Amino acid sequence: MALGQRRRSSRTFVPPKLMLTSMMDMFTIILIFLLFSFSETPEKIVLGKNLELPRSTADVQYQQALKIILTKNELLVDDKVMAQVRNQQIVGLTPETFQSSPLYRRLKEIRSNVKAEENKDEETPHVLFLCDKSHSFKTINSVIKTSGLAGYPNFQFGVLEEKK
Repeated sequence: MALGQRRRSSRTFVPPKLMLTSMMDMFTIILIFLLFSFSETPEKIVLGKNLELPRSTADVQYQQALKIILTKNELLVDDKVMAQVRNQQIVGLTPETFQSSPLYRRLKEIRSNVKAEENKDEETPHVLFLCDKSHSFKTINSVIKTSGLAGYPNFQFGVLEEKK
């Protein structure tokens, strides 16, 4: 018994020390990650008079992308008029003329300029498509097909937020 009591008395409780350096490194990494991953909508979009977007309850923020706007009267790429819209049809954009249309040529030009600036292939670019809700599927589909042929297959459709 005396041997067991001696072992217990010789051990004194030593509180463990906190490794603050490791914890500070961990918190710094988490802080940097959160700062880079958190961002608000990068820009405000001003809607024209001839553009009425559909409403949606979706809660997805758009990525920085090329803007294609299809109003009731015009087709615009980055606020530059590419074609007129008459009778729910884009002038100069038919299934036979997708690759000779001004829209296709402009998108190819933008795509080649982006590649030339970066000198590398990045991920597939996105298009933010703002389209008036009065257009038919056929009209919208012709813009989507032309953009896909020009190297822009990924679309995000702009909608107005519907209050829940």
